[in-house]
This record gives sequence, C-alpha cells and structure tokens, in this order.
Amino acid sequence: MGRKPVEKLAPSQCQTIVTWAMPQLTDRSKLPNIVDPTIKKTMDLKHLYQVAAVAVHCLQSEPSYRPLITDVLHSLIPLVPVELGGTLRVSDPSRSPNVEF
Repeated sequence: MGRKPVEKLAPSQCQTIVTWAMPQLTDRSKLPNIVDPTIKKTMDLKHLYQVAAVAVHCLQSEPSYRPLITDVLHSLIPLVPVELGGTLRVSDPSRSPNVEF
C-alpha cells in the first residue's frame, strides 16, 4: 500500500495504517482501491475478498480474537499458485479469472 505504519495528519493528530485500512477492508466497493498496483490486475476478486477477511481477523483489537499464524497460513495457502508453493491450480493462465479494476 506504500503507507507508513503511523502517519501524522496534523501537529497533534496521527493515523495508524490499521485505522486507515479497516474501513476499506470491510467495504467490498473500496477494497480494490488499496491493492498494490503491481498486483492489482492479476488478482481474482474472490481471492481478494478472502485475503481481506483474513486481514480483518488479524486486526482485531482483542488479542484473543486474533487467529494463530498457522490458521492464517492455512487460510492463505489455497490462494497461492502451485508454482509459488501454494495449492491454487490455474489450468491456463490466459483464461484465469483475472479482474480488471
């Protein structure tokens, strides 16, 4: 996203990346706007929603509500192509369901 973890908005105001991102992670219409431009055109929108759901769980303010890293990995591995070590199989890259934003 190219943002600092904490940005100064005014002399006495700061905004964390979590505060900035949470409304966008939970709104499907805003979600594509925060995707890194280098991968934006290669992501399946369904997979983007799944990654956002995992991110929201990781950002819970109560630590006991956050998933274990093993749970995060198990959630994300199916979204990683086989050639990169995941389990997602794409039969023909030219026919993959890429979404233009």
